[in-house]
Amino acid sequence: MNNKLQPSLIAAALLASFSANATVYKIENIDEFYKVNGTVENSRSGFGATLNDNSKYIGGASGKFAPQLSDDDENLITNNRVDVALAQQSTSTSVYRSPKFIPNAQSIIFEYDLDNMPSFIRIFEESITDDSIDPDEYVSVNTHAFDVNNTNVIVGTTSSASFAIADPVQDEDNADREFPFYAYEYAQRAMIVDNGTLHTFEPSFNTYGGQSALTGINDSGRVVGYESVGLERLTEERIDSRCLDSYKDHIPLAVCTGGFSFEGRRNEPALFYLEAVSWQYEDGKLTDRKPLGILAQPVNDDDNYSYNSIALDVNNNDIAVGRSIAFRDGKEEIRYRFNVATVFKDGEIIDLMDHSQDDWPGSAATAINNNDLVVGYVTKYFSGYKRDKFFIYDVNGEESAVSFPNDFSDGETDFATNPNDINDNNVVVGSVEIDTVKTSSGRRTHGFLYEHNEEKFTDLNDILTCESKGYVQQEGEWAKYQVEASGGDGQRISYDADIVVVSANSISNDGEIMATALVTLPRIKTQWVDEEGNIVDPGTEDAQEEIVVDENGEPVFDTDADGKPVTEQIPRAVILKPTEGEACSVIDEDSQEHKHTRSGAGLGFGALMLGLFGFVTRRLMRK
Repeated sequence: MNNKLQPSLIAAALLASFSANATVYKIENIDEFYKVNGTVENSRSGFGATLNDNSKYIGGASGKFAPQLSDDDENLITNNRVDVALAQQSTSTSVYRSPKFIPNAQSIIFEYDLDNMPSFIRIFEESITDDSIDPDEYVSVNTHAFDVNNTNVIVGTTSSASFAIADPVQDEDNADREFPFYAYEYAQRAMIVDNGTLHTFEPSFNTYGGQSALTGINDSGRVVGYESVGLERLTEERIDSRCLDSYKDHIPLAVCTGGFSFEGRRNEPALFYLEAVSWQYEDGKLTDRKPLGILAQPVNDDDNYSYNSIALDVNNNDIAVGRSIAFRDGKEEIRYRFNVATVFKDGEIIDLMDHSQDDWPGSAATAINNNDLVVGYVTKYFSGYKRDKFFIYDVNGEESAVSFPNDFSDGETDFATNPNDINDNNVVVGSVEIDTVKTSSGRRTHGFLYEHNEEKFTDLNDILTCESKGYVQQEGEWAKYQVEASGGDGQRISYDADIVVVSANSISNDGEIMATALVTLPRIKTQWVDEEGNIVDPGTEDAQEEIVVDENGEPVFDTDADGKPVTEQIPRAVILKPTEGEACSVIDEDSQEHKHTRSGAGLGFGALMLGLFGFVTRRLMRK
């Protein structure tokens, strides 16, 4: 039975505060949201990645073949160039993956056609360049798309496809072992997709596969990213002592250096020193390689920490932005190392961090527009909790310090705000926390839109049409759309539609936004099985999770204690377009959706509470 809905005076007042001329958005691809199988076939979760001014929309499907929302999926929901760059290989392979199972892709990319129907971007076809490996053994390619320019050239990263390795030893202990091991030739490599053709690019240092990524491209083909320039010292020690010594007769080198856990042996994935680099792209080739530099190096031979610089975006003026490891106030000691937001311009590195702020443990610049406005975040402490706060910096301005726009208040709040993109109209999009309760693990987020010229900060969910929030007109009133789904064993479930935009990832100059939303869907039942097909406890070593299906191959819905199918919230890629329609001014009177508390006399809000699934995302960071 539908909950009774009515116009909300609070919501109407909020809309008035945005001004009569506020932009209103609709979800263009809403019809695909209610499919149980995901945005694209055999996927479960999805996220918005990037778009350009030619209506080229790129998304990602995390959890392909994976039935539930994994930790990797949660981190990919707010996927942006910073997250993936700092995560290194953990974005594509589990740190302690069992090598005897064929690895499943954790991220794949797709694009929308003119009818907004998604389809995979094929990375590897039938032909394989390595003639020594059977093409049929290649599976599960992990890909990320980070940017697409206005000539429709896509940049990002890809893993190799996994391949089978025969068991290297047939001694008395494992003579009856018949299964192969599975490994990757490389876990993360720079890629370009140009007119449907894939090009991959080896890093300068490619021992054990190396690591590289292309994170930004401008309209003249200047690309930026990072590549490995050496092995981290602790990684080198582990490979020497384990992979090349104690494990060498039992574990293939490619398995060992890629990270594995098997029969009491384990090793972490190889980690590399990374350096920001730019190149010129044309006709499938990268030329004019220019290292962009790094602000600090290891202090001595006993320093086992990471020392990286990473470029994350570039504008049409060939100015790049990103982050670099540095020493606070130039004090070359391990305890003073931290990441700082950087601008790479004319062969120099501009450090944007205020080193005098001891309670600011790090920062990064995430995007730059063609007006040379930079956006990024500085991590600050609020009552003992770390929160990322959104900043803006004008490369050509007189001020040397970054400025921090307000979010839902006239003063600084403790809501984390992460900017992902800025267009040439100086409009910024990203994600902002909405919960007032402080936790160490994170708080729920909403997508935001910030108009820098007007200094106006808006929750994107407050400027969606009613249809885009899951409502339909019934007898002149707005009511929640009723989703009906069929599962295995004759199951049927009916429930209220629910859509929440949790992150805005990219914005075009026309104001179109590629974003990520949480959508309510039936929870799919899963089970863990060992190599013999026996059901075992979740997380059992050398076991894997699989979807429960009926005799017709249909997935079975999970149920509650009363045997009734239950729902969960799953991320999906969202195309948001400006519309002539009106922003939704109705709420469910039985929920706390869009419950706002005013703070002081300002026009902003002190808190936004949403009675929904407790969604938590955490930025992947390595010290």
